[in-house]
Amino acid sequence: MPRYRASLLALTLAALTAASAHAQGSRASAFDRLFEQLDSERLNPATPEAAKAELARLRALVPPGDRRRELLYQSTECFQPPEDANASLVYARQGLAASKAFGDVEAQARFQLCEASVVDMLGEPQKALGLYTQGIQLSRKSERSALVADGLVLRGNVYSYLGRHAEALTDFLAAQRLYDSSRQSERAEGNLQNIAVAYRRMGENEKARDYLERSRVIAQRHEDWASLAVVAVQTGFLYEDIGQPARALQYYEQALGIARQRLTPADVAGMQMAKAGAQVELGRAAQALESVAAARAGYAAVGDRSNEGMLSLLEARARGDLGEGAKALELFAQAEKALQHDGNDRYLERLYPERAKLEERLGQTAAALADYKRYLALREKRVAARSEQRNLLLREQTDASRRDFENQRLRAEKSLRDQEIQALLKARRWQRIAMSLGVALALVLGLLISRQIVRTRRLRVLALTDELTGVANRRRIEVLGEDAVRQARADERALSLITFDIDGFKAINDRHGHLAGDQVIARVAAACQQALRQTDEIGRVGGEEFVVLLPDSGIDAAAQVGERVRAGVEALDFSDVAPGLRVTISLGVTTLAARDADLADLLKRADGALYQAKAAGRNCLRTA
Repeated sequence: MPRYRASLLALTLAALTAASAHAQGSRASAFDRLFEQLDSERLNPATPEAAKAELARLRALVPPGDRRRELLYQSTECFQPPEDANASLVYARQGLAASKAFGDVEAQARFQLCEASVVDMLGEPQKALGLYTQGIQLSRKSERSALVADGLVLRGNVYSYLGRHAEALTDFLAAQRLYDSSRQSERAEGNLQNIAVAYRRMGENEKARDYLERSRVIAQRHEDWASLAVVAVQTGFLYEDIGQPARALQYYEQALGIARQRLTPADVAGMQMAKAGAQVELGRAAQALESVAAARAGYAAVGDRSNEGMLSLLEARARGDLGEGAKALELFAQAEKALQHDGNDRYLERLYPERAKLEERLGQTAAALADYKRYLALREKRVAARSEQRNLLLREQTDASRRDFENQRLRAEKSLRDQEIQALLKARRWQRIAMSLGVALALVLGLLISRQIVRTRRLRVLALTDELTGVANRRRIEVLGEDAVRQARADERALSLITFDIDGFKAINDRHGHLAGDQVIARVAAACQQALRQTDEIGRVGGEEFVVLLPDSGIDAAAQVGERVRAGVEALDFSDVAPGLRVTISLGVTTLAARDADLADLLKRADGALYQAKAAGRNCLRTA
């Protein structure tokens, strides 16, 4: 009898264990299905409450002890509209550390992108750019093409806000191709709005209008209220850009109505801010102040400080129109400080002439003249930047067309080969054998030739490439530099050059060893390559010394590139190399002058600027 009871107990435990494993597997499958639906936006909750309900359902499906799915759930929660932005930033960084410790690259990428979005919300767009780039790199390692595209869209929005529209469009269009290839139709449809906004900010209003209309039709079909609100407000911006604020206000009211019924308080605040802009243009100063106050309250409720510069600018204009000159000037100063911190020349260009008009009315003619000069300088810079942005975009579109043409050619060649194979299969046996022997012989010869070509190319690359970093070595960059100087003179085009080295590199070697030093050099070179354009060239000319060639770039554009390189390096994480290790670089920038005899003159001048950067405390850029 005891033996019977023991057997029965064993059978019962086995059955319970099997049932538990089956339940766990079913729960994991249900989690994966819902996560995929939420992640691909196939579920589109109509209200914030519905979105929270879906998130709670996902949380309930996490199998106990399943760390990977727990991290995926947390990364999804991280992207929900925050009630406290600072708390969301802490949450994102904790998730990033946990996913890194667990070794899950996909979760790392998601938390990194979440951290970047919160940093952007907190008014640090330049810092957010570097974090987004790190997130995109992690996404590529995870081999999730849709996640890579999401990162490109997020980074593109920051580029667009900062006026770097060609870079924004490049990111948006690259994301669109990834969405299409991975069949992410919902994301691809939503990305149409981003492309429209970038075109609008470049002054391509007809293209922007076309993309907005396509997005509106899709949003109406899916009853996507968030997209309908965005389309409405962006259409309003289009009309405001062409001097029709009354028409713009109609669209802002439409967007505000949708936001109040269907969207979050932060969305409502955004529509209130847009509405205030049109009211200011129409001379409705008192109404504009009410809209600004409502927008401020909405943003403050979620800790969003990213729009403080624009809100201060709108309030300053309204108070100036109401005769509150002193208060308006104080608000103009606050707006100027915030917009300069963001690096937002587009809004600063709006600020200076408005403040100058007020200063003229107050009899401050010297201050007004100074602001008009600032406005003219920014306008001239914007016109030049727009030309450069258009050239960058044209180059990207040309490259894309060339890729499409090449793909079509390859498809046509494949089709022709398939037809030939079918014809050969219908031929007589001896013909097939003879053809097979010929093909085999051709393949052997081709293999031998290709091996020789690959070997020759490899030897050539080794001779011209720095072994540690994979960038050009001193010999190669000097040859490229001399060619670039000759080409720039022949075409009468700009050419700039950057020299930089790693700050305190000897101390890094001494403290952490040469292996750590090599890792630092390699990662710095990789980060710099990521920040450069396709036409730029980078070479390692010494231990920790590098040179960058920037064709078709004046001194201002080169300084922007250099600052992007500097920020990208500063944002790198070396904690896996050595705890607390922080790496920065100092840069010298110069541009080709008529008096320069050759590349050596450029290098000498750039080195002088580099020494100035070192003397100024390192981790900075100086121009010569």
